[in-house]
Amino acid sequence: MLYIWHLSILLSVLSLAIMLLLIVRRVLHERRGTADADQRRSLLTALIAFTENRDREALKAALLAVPARVAIDAGFEFISLLRGEEHDELVAAFNECGLPALVGTQLEKGNGAERIHAAEMLAALRSENAVASLLSALDRDRSREVRIAVAIALCDVGALPPLVITLRKIGVAGQRSRRLIELFRRFPPKRFDELRDYAGRQDAVPFIRAAAIDALARAGGFQFGEFFARAASDRSPEVAAAALRALGLTGHANAPAILVRAMENSGWDVRADAADAAGRLGLSELAAPLAQLMDDEAWTVRYAAANALRSFGQKGEQLLREIAVSEVSRSQRTASLILAEGPAA
Repeated sequence: MLYIWHLSILLSVLSLAIMLLLIVRRVLHERRGTADADQRRSLLTALIAFTENRDREALKAALLAVPARVAIDAGFEFISLLRGEEHDELVAAFNECGLPALVGTQLEKGNGAERIHAAEMLAALRSENAVASLLSALDRDRSREVRIAVAIALCDVGALPPLVITLRKIGVAGQRSRRLIELFRRFPPKRFDELRDYAGRQDAVPFIRAAAIDALARAGGFQFGEFFARAASDRSPEVAAAALRALGLTGHANAPAILVRAMENSGWDVRADAADAAGRLGLSELAAPLAQLMDDEAWTVRYAAANALRSFGQKGEQLLREIAVSEVSRSQRTASLILAEGPAA
């Protein structure tokens, strides 16, 4: 019994010690947060003053007077707001204070979020050793998401390796990161052919191919219309659907025939995107096949077809009303629902 009594006292003392430790930790954390906030305000004031008086020495003194983490975070945020000569002078002041070296250390030793942030900062600072640090991280970093962030930074500074090599270093097997789409959308126009060639590879990951097609459609536009038309019949539903979305943005002389074939595809996402593309392009001559899709087994396809018909204006709405008053069916319910939503925006 005495042993149990001593153990209970020990546990009570231990719990009190842990509670006190947590309280002290929270107080210190709050004090640090308050100090960081004060230093951040002071530095932002100095940065704003620099845009007015261009006193680089005063700015460098303000940068060196605060902890590096505060200078890096507040400075990077401010840099993103500037353009032209002001931007270049501010970056020069940061480089003279040695901040890029600290950012490079963060890229090597920080946690995942810090390393991603460091890659973005190195791209913004464009220091002498930025490209070398980023290429090293692309080769060695253990996190795939960090490697993607590094690739985006390299793209921004115009030093991204060939796309095939970059994707191999990132490791795209089973990868479905939305940041890959961001990488592709930042590609310079002179390298669009790399995206097109990769999107056409049958041995590549379908998600990556589809992401490349989406980027080409948004940035490359009409010059890739023929490629999109061929890719619309790709054996991968994901790639075919992306090509149909692209055609909905760029158009094509054979778009009606391509979309009619796609509406008979076994993949529901392909049928849905074909219907959506018909609506975007205003192909009212496809009203009949769209009306057939309103009886599709997939709700997404039915809704896309009905929405496309509604976008055709009076002709499409009249067809929807006729379907809505017909016998109860999937088509009838879908037409009633889409009409209840009101006219197309």
